[in-house]
Amino acid sequence: MKKDKNLTQNVIQNEDIPQNTKETVNRLFRRMAHQKKKLFAVAIATLLSSAAFTAMPLAMGMGIDRLVAAIQTFDGSAGIFQTAVQALGVPLLIMIMIFLISSLLTYIQQYITASVGEEFVLSFREDVSSKLSRLPLRYFDNHKAGDILSRITNDLEKVSSVMQVGLMQLISSVFTIVLTVIAMLALSPKLFLVVVISLTLSMAATVYVSGLAQKAYGENMSSMGALTGKVEEIYSGNRIVKLFNQQEAMLEEAEILNERQFKAQRRAQFADYAIYPAIRFLGQLGFIATAVFGGGMALGGTITLGAVQAFLQFVNQISEPVTSASYVITSMQAAIAGAERVFTLLDAEEEAPDNNSPADAISKGHVLFRDVRFGYTPERTLIKNLNLEVKPNEMVAIVGPTGGGKTTLVNLLMRFYELDSGSIFIDGQDITSMPRSGMRRHIGMVLQDAWLFEGTIAENIAYGKMDATREEIVAAAKAAQCDHFIRTLPDGYDTVLSGETTGVSQGQKQLLTIARAMLTDPSILVLDEATSSVDTRTEVQIQKAMTRLMKGKTSFVIAHRLSTIQNADLILVVRDGDIVERGSHAELLAQNGFYAALHNSQFENAG
Repeated sequence: MKKDKNLTQNVIQNEDIPQNTKETVNRLFRRMAHQKKKLFAVAIATLLSSAAFTAMPLAMGMGIDRLVAAIQTFDGSAGIFQTAVQALGVPLLIMIMIFLISSLLTYIQQYITASVGEEFVLSFREDVSSKLSRLPLRYFDNHKAGDILSRITNDLEKVSSVMQVGLMQLISSVFTIVLTVIAMLALSPKLFLVVVISLTLSMAATVYVSGLAQKAYGENMSSMGALTGKVEEIYSGNRIVKLFNQQEAMLEEAEILNERQFKAQRRAQFADYAIYPAIRFLGQLGFIATAVFGGGMALGGTITLGAVQAFLQFVNQISEPVTSASYVITSMQAAIAGAERVFTLLDAEEEAPDNNSPADAISKGHVLFRDVRFGYTPERTLIKNLNLEVKPNEMVAIVGPTGGGKTTLVNLLMRFYELDSGSIFIDGQDITSMPRSGMRRHIGMVLQDAWLFEGTIAENIAYGKMDATREEIVAAAKAAQCDHFIRTLPDGYDTVLSGETTGVSQGQKQLLTIARAMLTDPSILVLDEATSSVDTRTEVQIQKAMTRLMKGKTSFVIAHRLSTIQNADLILVVRDGDIVERGSHAELLAQNGFYAALHNSQFENAG
């Protein structure tokens, strides 16, 4: 468990560490180049706002000096209130103007920054969405769905947060620090030295504590992930846990992880509620030191009381931007790492570009594999030298062991993967000479996974032909033998399907996907284990629907249940990527080879 803990923690920490900061930052700035006018406006507004913010303590200091001078020269000729108004009138007017100008500039700054950030992230999301549609299936085979989703959501959210909030804070903090330092040097270099020493100590402590806090939060995330994983494991395997009487053992494991997460969370909370107040206390010590030294200098006449007051305000004023800048830089590191991961996705190799030749020539469904060679990885060739001809309206069944290459043949036909060598022709036309979208419109697929999206039943059936009329949808449903059960639903064809739908069984979902394929009226049909997850009675219904669907079409049927493909015109036995046997059901049984052994084993098990 300790090894797993360290591994998880390292992954969490490494995810927020960019590998090539300079290149990633340059690419981010290049993406923002078309908004340089807005960025320039933000910089000017921030500079002026920071200047106004810096001028506020000076105006207050001027007011205090004028008030002290008025008190020292007070002779009673004018009233106390009148004297105070005369002394503070101009400084107060200046402060009100500074406040109004600063507020207006801050509003402009935030408005433009939000616009820049939203447009930037929008362009990022548009590019990612477009990229995903151009990526080959090979990319999705090599990357987990959770990783891809994380790049699209979490990583872009980090970039968005920094662009809309962090970047503005960083620019504002830098300008405020620079202007405040200039103002303090102009007032008193000696007193500024005291401030520098106190700030250095405070920053050193902040860096040290930030490291402790980051470690604490890393451990907290790690322990939370482990606990969540264990709870999900117990929940999803609840029946198995009870079946083998492992409730107590699982509870003990969960309790250990729960205790670990409790301690990690406590340390993280301590970093927030105990350590950071101590850092702020160190900052206040610098404030006190400045007040003591400044008071002594004021008594010695080397600096005015108003200047000391301005210095004290500057100390507080510069401490917050320093802390804010440190926080933003840490956040920017995570955002740069996130942007780097998104750029990696955007730089991934895309599908080969389509040719412009039309795919309308596909009408008969004559398929020819010629000297096809293919491997999912360069190191391992799955299909070595495949030659196959499928005549129009033939039903070809593909059988063989799991991982033997059955689905690979279909994937190559659909051009989900590019061949290493050789060619595939449909009706005499090389599939690489046709646009993928046009070619795939002539090929219908019914997969083992009956994928339906959240929408009405009619919308799901019409997914392959979005302009289909209701009459066409109903006709396809009747042909797929699902019209009856659809009409028994509360809203019929307008029933909304979602993840929580309980009124539609797995077999009925499969019938809906068959209706979807029927509606497109393809020239070539691919059935990939379409009946493997349903009961025998539903299988009979699906078989009837598929028989109607395959009528007058070239069909490729991938099946484990050999009883469903005995009437096929041609049966291909695929093993290790090669077609080791081919022929009709009777011919293959007569050969007494691999197919016969597979057939006999299934029927022996059935008996």
